[in-house]
Amino acid sequence: MALALKCNAIASEFALLEHLLPWLCQSPRITTYRVNLLKTSVEKFQNYVETLLRQHYITPQKVFFLPDIPEVVCIDSSKETCVGPFKGQKEIVVDCCCGGAILRGAHIYAIGVLGMESDTKLDDMVNVYADLSGKCKKGLKVHYDSKEKIYLGQGKVLMQRYQIFRNEGPSAGVAVKMLSTISGVPSIGDLSSSEALLQNLPSIICARILNPQEGEIVLDMCSAPGNKTGHLAELMKDRGVLVALDKTETKISLVKEMILRNSLSSVKAYAYDSTKSFSDVITHNDADFRPPFKAETFDRILLDAPCSALGIRPMLTNNISPKMLKSYANVQRKLFANAVKLLRKGGTMIYSTCTVNVAENEEIVVWALRKFPELTLQSSEPIYGDLGWPCEGLLEDDRTKLQRFGPNNKISIDTVGFFIAKFLKRN
Repeated sequence: MALALKCNAIASEFALLEHLLPWLCQSPRITTYRVNLLKTSVEKFQNYVETLLRQHYITPQKVFFLPDIPEVVCIDSSKETCVGPFKGQKEIVVDCCCGGAILRGAHIYAIGVLGMESDTKLDDMVNVYADLSGKCKKGLKVHYDSKEKIYLGQGKVLMQRYQIFRNEGPSAGVAVKMLSTISGVPSIGDLSSSEALLQNLPSIICARILNPQEGEIVLDMCSAPGNKTGHLAELMKDRGVLVALDKTETKISLVKEMILRNSLSSVKAYAYDSTKSFSDVITHNDADFRPPFKAETFDRILLDAPCSALGIRPMLTNNISPKMLKSYANVQRKLFANAVKLLRKGGTMIYSTCTVNVAENEEIVVWALRKFPELTLQSSEPIYGDLGWPCEGLLEDDRTKLQRFGPNNKISIDTVGFFIAKFLKRN
């Protein structure tokens, strides 16, 4: 009987993987922007996007809103995709990172170009490929003969070779303007500004589920590059205290840039290891809100934990080792334990990752509920994801309180792989 149950569980896992892996290789169908409602309106940004799409496409992609998240503008993909490669056109080769961005609507910046044939001219139409093997040499002048390259779409050349492959580094700006791709995602580049930010939908939903209020004391434990931090501050109407931590000065400098760019007064950013953010002995003034912190300092905590990032789409290649994959859960548990100590009784905490790995998601929830009896799992609303995956020790009722974004979403919102769990610390 036990053997039969184990075989059924293995078969179920294989079925999930068979569905999951092709989905991870595809681009999300929707592109989402979070509008800064302190500076503009969604209607104004929608008009801007629709005007841009009409300029680029005969049949513009649909632009729509989500009723539960008023700051979000969604752009659908086109059903008509690029059918190349086209005969007689030269080729451009890019790295996998650049290739993934292209399939999500980006143009090609000079730094991402690996190869351009030597007689390619300005305004030439070119076939664009991604090198999956990582073997294409920077500055390649000839056709790249490899079975490990994939066709991405068609573009128009805006820079010549000497501008891209300079000794002092590539020129700034767009080297190839994408006209169409195999993904159907509109190639309009990144429209981010202080008024709207290109951001994955689950990341936006995280802040909405945490639901910070004006005047509260909130902690973002792993805050770089600051996108979620900025959203939390907007939801708080920039009133209260929002502490943003990240481990290095390099990372936290991105958060500080975001603070300046958006003129936020409620956010305090520190380069600090969040696994050491709790201390029994505090020597500085509590009112400074500098790390480390005493127990029960915060009303709400967002722990968007470092993870294996196996939910990023499209995933053109992945070189993560089994050893590295197993290492993340350790760090996540250390961060989680500190978060529980720092959260006040009656406070709310969000645990999230951008991975599909059960060991970093549902298994962390099971561990947390056993380790910290003061925590209860709460329903995470608004609900746009599917329920959690089956996991040993996870009750069926608790699965329904989790949100897992993947190929099985009941609501037709095709986005990246992501996981969200909401906890309440009981009085």
